[in-house]
Amino acid sequence: MYRLITSRIARNKMADRARQPARPLYISLQKILDERLEIALPAMLVVEYGDRESVVQAETRAFDRAILEAKAGQIVPDVMLLLRDRRLIVEFKVTHSCDEEKLARIQMMDVGAIEIDLSQYRDHPLNEIGDEILYNAPRIWLHNPRARLARERLKHRAQQRADERRKQVEHHRGAYQHRSPANALGHGTYEATARNDSLDDLINLPVDGAGCFMAGVAEWQAAVLLALVAATTRSFRTRNGLEVLRSKGWLDPRFSEISDEIASAVREDGTPFNSPIRTVEAYLRQLEQLGALHCGRTELWQASNMLRMRVKEARDLRQRPAKRGSEIRDLVAGMLASLPSQETESFAFDQWCAASLPGRDYSPSEATHFSDERWRSLLHRLTNIATQIRFSPRRGLDLHGLPYEGSLLRAIEHKRAEEEERERAKQLKLEADKTARIARLRNRAVEQTGEEAEAWLAKPDFKTSGQSPIDVAAQSEAGFDDAIRALDHKVRQMKALDQARGRRATAVAELAALAQSRYYDDERARLWMTSKRRELGGKSPEEFTIDDITRQRCIDLLPVKRSRR
Repeated sequence: MYRLITSRIARNKMADRARQPARPLYISLQKILDERLEIALPAMLVVEYGDRESVVQAETRAFDRAILEAKAGQIVPDVMLLLRDRRLIVEFKVTHSCDEEKLARIQMMDVGAIEIDLSQYRDHPLNEIGDEILYNAPRIWLHNPRARLARERLKHRAQQRADERRKQVEHHRGAYQHRSPANALGHGTYEATARNDSLDDLINLPVDGAGCFMAGVAEWQAAVLLALVAATTRSFRTRNGLEVLRSKGWLDPRFSEISDEIASAVREDGTPFNSPIRTVEAYLRQLEQLGALHCGRTELWQASNMLRMRVKEARDLRQRPAKRGSEIRDLVAGMLASLPSQETESFAFDQWCAASLPGRDYSPSEATHFSDERWRSLLHRLTNIATQIRFSPRRGLDLHGLPYEGSLLRAIEHKRAEEEERERAKQLKLEADKTARIARLRNRAVEQTGEEAEAWLAKPDFKTSGQSPIDVAAQSEAGFDDAIRALDHKVRQMKALDQARGRRATAVAELAALAQSRYYDDERARLWMTSKRRELGGKSPEEFTIDDITRQRCIDLLPVKRSRR
């Protein structure tokens, strides 16, 4: 018990410290309310059971009195507003919202309560935020006694909707008579057309909701499928398919306006039911699974290439041989028109068309019965003969029995002459490029190395893989680049050597001057500069000095004071 009391005292102290910065706001608000006795109340909306009910509209309400932090029941509200016998609790959110315990007690009291968010006004001068606190600051309802009645009304309306829904479900369930696929062929116009187009396996499919239509399953499905195939645009949606059936008077009016929600409820007892729109969609989905349709993101249905090909093949089947015979006759006539007449005068199209093609077991006439893919392949090979002769003539080229022998021989000879000319031009260009590269390299070498250019050009260089730069440059453009890099390296070496010579001359001159300053006799100084010394590895100071460091080593060997010896 002692621990519990201590804990509660600690929490109360912490709460007092947390509320202390907000107390000037409370005092300011009490003063403002005492003067104005009104406050803006927020709207309250209860949303339940998929419905909504307005509890109170947003308004500014006047009150008789405002009481600050006076105990009411088991809580101490921040402010209690009084209007005759009605009370309104006002809580302020400065550092934290109203806690769950206090909210539960407010609900038990069943007294209206709002919470005003003052967190954004903590640093504002109190004399500037009166209107903001009373009218504009964010506020919500913590509790409103009227909310309970609003919830009861929502519950009542939900029950009424459920009862009405149950009646509709029972009505539709009793009226629905399911239609299954027929076992025998039907006599409907659309079914017959679809079967003639080789679409037998894409109609008469089982689908829930087929009883919503007053036509046989195969007939109404064929009507939808043919309408989709015949659509001149790509904007065929599920509703377009349903409209086809509606326009023919096949849609049972008892189910024309049924919602998906009611349809789903009808199915709950196992009845194979669906709304008309979903029935059409289910059929189209089956076609999609069979590869006959494609569905886009916005439920745009498109006939697949396979479906269109099947329909086209079925419709072209009877007139295909005659149509293709005329097509290949015109094609061959156009091809041979460009050949000399003496090469085509002995060619007889009918004889060629009836005979087997060289190396093949079929004649052009027999090929007119091929699948579209094989037929197009043959036409492509025929039309490609002239292209092959022009761009890749070769002996043994398949001419498919057409009189192109003379044209092929001329093309082969022309190709040979062209190749010889190209090779000659290539060699001339290679030689010209070689000469240009050598000239560019020589000019650049002379410009950058002067008299040393010719010797460097002819001398093998490790930068050019042991070959002379001029030989490497003559070989290729890449070799020229290697020679240029070798030349750049040579130039850097020459510059470095010149700089080293300059540093040595300066260092030797400075050392000689210093030696003269250390000897009374210039000859003695000169002798010191040219005499070999063991300390310098057997070299004289003049020989040893090449930079500031070696100069300093020599300076260390000079007499400290001026000497005559």
